[in-house]
Amino acid sequence: MYWILALLAATSFTVEIAPPHLTPGAPLRVVVRGADEGAGVTGEFLGQTLRFLPAPGGSGTVAFTGADLLTEPGVHPLTIRVETSGGGAPRTRTLDIRVEPKDYPTERLQVQAKYVEPPREVQERIAEEAAMLNAIWSRATADRLFDGAVKRPLPDVAGRNFGRRRILNGKPRSPHSGIDLSAPTGTPVEAAARGRVVVAQDTYFSGNLVVLDHGGGIYTLYAHLSKMDVARGDEVAAGAVIGRVGATGRVTGPHLHWGARIGRARVDPLSLLDLLSF
Repeated sequence: MYWILALLAATSFTVEIAPPHLTPGAPLRVVVRGADEGAGVTGEFLGQTLRFLPAPGGSGTVAFTGADLLTEPGVHPLTIRVETSGGGAPRTRTLDIRVEPKDYPTERLQVQAKYVEPPREVQERIAEEAAMLNAIWSRATADRLFDGAVKRPLPDVAGRNFGRRRILNGKPRSPHSGIDLSAPTGTPVEAAARGRVVVAQDTYFSGNLVVLDHGGGIYTLYAHLSKMDVARGDEVAAGAVIGRVGATGRVTGPHLHWGARIGRARVDPLSLLDLLSF
């Protein structure tokens, strides 16, 4: 784990970020310590508002953000504002965060034609499901639901192909925004961290899909399930079985697609787990 510690002598609070540099698809943890008790902390990075939550252990506040898979490399400002107890102007600090280029490989896959060029009769369904998910990514629960306990959803299975540029049936499509974990149909899928179920339904591309809200704009996704063992509104602990591996939706065989979002940013779920477990 790498850290940058920025001490603001004139303003008496510190900002800790991890990791010190990003690549497209990488999450970022921001911890503010030493602010006046009860002072509001806000921030922005790459056009997204940071949602600060109480840090584990009660020391400071923490927010998570990240560089989406399509973020342009370069230096991007991270702005932090802390309110003053006397009601004066907020204390502000801007840090330069470097996003380094990363070349993700390209993979070519053959899937059913209806998942590359969907027929007219399912276009409305696809649009409705996309709108539902976009509305979820735009919200950030004010509570910290994750508690530091984290697990891989299939503990003994290595993940692969996050960020790969995809060509489906010869046609370029969006980069792969999650990790594929291969396992037989019916294998139990576990929640990666404590959270609340905000989606548990059949979708066109993702098949049976479960989405967990972990608070502060952090979400994990579990797609192509053969069975869903939770319902919307359920609260689950890290390691709770939420479904079973399957081959529903746009797939080439049984596997779990495991993804993560921080707001609109598509990030590597394995890297996010590392940052949540502090």
